[in-house]
This record gives sequence, C-alpha cells and structure tokens, in this order.
Amino acid sequence: MKPFRLIVIILLLTPLGVYAESLRILNWEDYLHPKVIEAWEHETNVRIEEVYFDSDEVRDEILNDASSGNIDIAVVDEAVSELFGEKGKIAKLDEANISNLRHIDPFWKKACGQYTVPYMWGTLGIGYRSDKVKQPPISWQALLEPDQAMQGHIGMLDDYRDMLAPALFVLGHSLNTDNENELKAAFEYLKQQAPAVLTYEYAITLANSQHEDFGQLHMALLYGGDQHVINEITGKPGLWKYAVPHEGTILWVDCLAAIQDSPRKEIAVQFIDFLNRPDIAALNAESLGFGTPNKSAVRHMSDAYRSDQAVFPSQDILDRSQQYSVLDKNNIVLRKRITGAIRQIHESR
Repeated sequence: MKPFRLIVIILLLTPLGVYAESLRILNWEDYLHPKVIEAWEHETNVRIEEVYFDSDEVRDEILNDASSGNIDIAVVDEAVSELFGEKGKIAKLDEANISNLRHIDPFWKKACGQYTVPYMWGTLGIGYRSDKVKQPPISWQALLEPDQAMQGHIGMLDDYRDMLAPALFVLGHSLNTDNENELKAAFEYLKQQAPAVLTYEYAITLANSQHEDFGQLHMALLYGGDQHVINEITGKPGLWKYAVPHEGTILWVDCLAAIQDSPRKEIAVQFIDFLNRPDIAALNAESLGFGTPNKSAVRHMSDAYRSDQAVFPSQDILDRSQQYSVLDKNNIVLRKRITGAIRQIHESR
C-alpha cells in the first residue's frame, strides 16, 4: 500500500459562481459526466464538488476515517455497501426516498443491497492501443505473459482484488478464493509478470496526469468503459479498444451511497434520485461508456451504443463472469501482502 495518495478536489462553478449549497462526492476520476453536473446545477443551484480516489482501498480508508465527515455521497462497490451500512456509515436508501429506484433492474438492485443504489455496471478486461496491438487479446495471458513487443508497456491495477483477478482466472480459481495455496500461486504468476509492467497506476489517472509514462502504455487492465474515457481525455477516438478474455471476467456494479452523518443528506438523496432519472442515467452512461442498471434509460440511448458489446457483453461472456463477494479479514490481509510485495518487486528492479 502506498504511504501517500493525492486526493484531487474539483470545484465546478456556474458562470456567476454563486450557489445556495454544495455537495461533495467521493468518486473515481471521470466517472460523472460534466453534462450531468451542468444539468443538476442548472435545475437546483447546488454545486457539485468531486474528491477522487483511484483504488477501493483508498476509498475505504477515507470513508472509515473520522475526518471524512465532509463527504456527502460516495461511489462504493457492491461487496462493501452492506458493511458500511451495518457500520452506520451510510444511510438506507429505498423507494421511499429514491422514487426513481423503480427504474432499476432487480438484479442490480439486489447486488447493491438495502443501503445503496446501483450506479454503473461493467466488466474487467484488457484495454489496448489499436495502433500497437493489431489483434484483440483473447486471453488474460496476453497481459500476464506479454510478448517481447509489450515488455515494459503493460499497465495493472494496484488493488488487492483486481490485481489478482487475471492470474486467478487463468489458473481456474475463484475470484473470491480464500485458499492460501491458490492465492500464493497467483502471487507467483504476478511476480514473473512484474518485469514487463510499466505501471500499477490506474490508466485514467495516468492519462489525466499527462505523465510521460502514459505514452508508453500499450496494454492495460481496465474496467469496461475506461477505453472511451481515455480516448476522450487524449482526443483520439477509437485509439484505445477493449476486450474480455475467454477465461472469464468480473461482472461488477458500482453503487451510490449517501453518508449517514452528512449535514446535507437530504440534498444528497435528491441528487442520487436525479442520477436515476432515465434521461439522466442514459446521458451519463452513454457519455462515459458504461452500462447502466436503469432499465428505462435504455430507450434514451442510441442504437449504436445499445449494440456495443464492449459495454453490453454477450450472454456467453456474462455466463463466464464472476462477481465480488465480501472477503474475510485474513483473506484481505493476505491479498494486501501480495499486492504490496508485487509493488516492491517492481519498484526494486
């Protein structure tokens, strides 16, 4: 785990810069489209501020820290939504206070549980530069055992779940395994991959930082939809593409949580309801390149987008997908030790 992580706060102002109130959202970078923020601020005169994180671990630390009381809304994954709810960190959300929850597919509603509301869903796969990688990678081995041309051009994720996922898939193990031998086998796989890795920084964060390393990134572990965000950041439509390997993938969903102790909880709930208005959900998802759990939003989307299998995978891929589940403390500790060791191996080269 890194000893320090920069958290970026973006203040989005109307032309006059005058607001009745503001909401602060703990979110992934480029995960709420400016057009949606503009529509909300125009309708309500409530400013949106975003605090960015780039790993689940960092987000969880912020939410668990007593000093995080200035956060009003957080984007969390389905595996921790119940845990934060039971700790009293987040408020219970249902159709009594989120009327647009009626538009959400029951599958995704169940995944996010009783405390949070589904936001976006997608898969985990391999993003690649189409000018450097001519054939879509069909196996996780393309990332784990890259050919000579890809040596030093691979990007991974510094996350105790997602860093291990490709190795666990190739080895035929469960994404959520607590078997020590299986996790150690994944560690050995990642250890031999480390010399080929350019960075463990989230690709979107790297792209936004304009760091010189981004120009050397040719293939990376991405969430489905990230490729569209990267192409928008770089102004090169279609350059980055996305593939889901044949061994299977993660079917993830992100959920919206209202912070229990927020003095602006009522407005936070109103904003979550706004995000689930079908036209807004469609605008947000299609503009960002992710799948929406909002059934009614689909009719507001273009035909081309609805048919994009990078966003809406085939049933065959869905049948080979796994979902996150809650991990026990010992499992998490071991996984963090593994990812920390991999980072140390990489940095000591």
